[in-house]
Amino acid sequence: MAIHPDPYVRLPTAGHKTTLIILHGTSQTGPKFAEAFLPTRFSPPPPPTPPPSDRLATSSASHVSHEKVSLPEYFPSCKFVFPTGAPRRTTVFGGRETNAWFDITDFGDRTKGEMNMIEGMRDSSLYLADLVRKEIEALNGEGEKGNGSNGNVVIAGFSQGSAMCSMLLLGGELQRQGLVGHLGAFIGLSGWLPFRRQIEGIISRESQKLSDGDGAAAVRDATTIYIRGLLGLDDVDGEWKPNAETCRVPIFLGHGELDVKMRFEWGEQLSGALKQLGMEVHFKLYAGLEHWWGEQEMTDVAEFLDQKSHVEGEFV
Repeated sequence: MAIHPDPYVRLPTAGHKTTLIILHGTSQTGPKFAEAFLPTRFSPPPPPTPPPSDRLATSSASHVSHEKVSLPEYFPSCKFVFPTGAPRRTTVFGGRETNAWFDITDFGDRTKGEMNMIEGMRDSSLYLADLVRKEIEALNGEGEKGNGSNGNVVIAGFSQGSAMCSMLLLGGELQRQGLVGHLGAFIGLSGWLPFRRQIEGIISRESQKLSDGDGAAAVRDATTIYIRGLLGLDDVDGEWKPNAETCRVPIFLGHGELDVKMRFEWGEQLSGALKQLGMEVHFKLYAGLEHWWGEQEMTDVAEFLDQKSHVEGEFV
């Protein structure tokens, strides 16, 4: 496995209950990405509507803050981990060595040079699965000491980091190590689906064979088997078989409508493929947003984690 620099870590300010592992884009590093991402301020989402019987009792005390917050402020019990891709020669930069999760050949056509992606994806899949395992073990250990609760880890990524998270989720390595049950969510911002044409071909081919309610599971298993074989992950444990755990991980995908580096159609293709694999996907397109993240997008991410994961936000 390639040598990865140590992750940048932002510790929680309250009892540690959740870890967010957030992957950077091409040619970035964990610390540089954290420096740009964490200070982003957004309007907190409204608190969940209480049941009718509780509304009278809570109406006088409840309020919605108009002060903007950052993710660490809104989720004080979260530990933020920003890993860095290993140094590798990147074709799109003329072979210059950059920190990347895998090689990229052409920013304008992500289907070019796909075979050059494989080595980095395999290495990054194993590295990230090990990182997820360590964070789950840390959460479980703190829970036993009374400092936290049994592990809840969220994986997230921007641009290439989002694409890498997609392959990590679909490639089955988290399942093989028994880690998917601890995943609270997957957040993908401005991403795409590597090997999309091949995966869509599997979806089409397998779907034609099946018409019963278990069709999505069979298609998902076939996709995982394909990715593991493609990346050489079967060499790790050839006896392992995929299961249905991955489809229980809620997914939020956000994309800027004006993103010319990562066209929003690519995000829609990722969303469509994941839905066809039987996953719960929430895709949002943001008007006026280019290849970056936006304030409304961050509000939606916070609300999604409030509602779909075990991440506990604070309505300050």
